[in-house]
Amino acid sequence: MPRLDAARLSAWRELQSVVSAIHRDIDDDLRREWAVPLVSFEVLNALRDLGGRARPQDIASWMRIPPSSLSRRLDRLEEEGWVARHRDVDPFDHRAVDIELTPRGRTLWREMNVSFRRAVQQRFAVMLTDDEIGVLDEITRRVDQSRPAE
Repeated sequence: MPRLDAARLSAWRELQSVVSAIHRDIDDDLRREWAVPLVSFEVLNALRDLGGRARPQDIASWMRIPPSSLSRRLDRLEEEGWVARHRDVDPFDHRAVDIELTPRGRTLWREMNVSFRRAVQQRFAVMLTDDEIGVLDEITRRVDQSRPAE
């Protein structure tokens, strides 16, 4: 196993910095166009990918965030009418909740997705060749597979 030398540490820091900057730029784009932050779009996107209805822990897992950081996001989305909470999931566990993407939420996701994809294209994808995307995909898969199971 290679040791953590200055080059590897620098690469790590640069990767963090670049990803954070791109994330902020995409967030700024969505806020400017929709007055909705990227983190809210990401919840809608997770729900859509999970079939439109899911438990909060499944949404958090899909997003790779701790479940505790999802609660306030869901509150805001519910206040806006983009998601609905269903507590009738388990008659024996009254704490069990499902989150469902509402028709308004689906419409918002569909419209915002065009803006999101445009922002990702402009701020990330256009800079890389198909071969580079393949290499990046391989690297992220390798790094992810080496993480301990959650």
